[in-house]
Amino acid sequence: MTQPDIHLYTAATMNGYKPVLFLEEAGVPYDLTFIDFSKQEQKTPDFLKLNPNGKIPTIYDRAEDRAIFESGAILWHLANKYGKFLSNDPVTRSETLQWLFFQVGHVGPMMGQAMYFQRIAARTGMRSRSRSSVTWMNPAA
Repeated sequence: MTQPDIHLYTAATMNGYKPVLFLEEAGVPYDLTFIDFSKQEQKTPDFLKLNPNGKIPTIYDRAEDRAIFESGAILWHLANKYGKFLSNDPVTRSETLQWLFFQVGHVGPMMGQAMYFQRIAARTGMRSRSRSSVTWMNPAA
């Protein structure tokens, strides 16, 4: 049995779900490797060869013998490769890419920050600090 062209490395995060949703909706076969942040798997030498930023998601396209990282770049690559969800009409294509870039440049980062402050910072006690206890803005305090 041959391997699928796409091998996805990801985790259960908002960015991590984007290529999964594309691949599932497009009916594209893929291999999946779950990246465990608690084990720092995204910082291993093997993973850093695929993505020097040490972040997910990352895909390895076996047919092209190359890795693609950053969710927007992955979605654009997959749309072009499989002819899905991206029109050949220049105007429609431009409009779709505008929304993709808006999502990765604005909505996505805000959702990521919300997740961080709700799930990670709250767990480490960041939420319990009052604004008056922050002294970096006024070193004399």
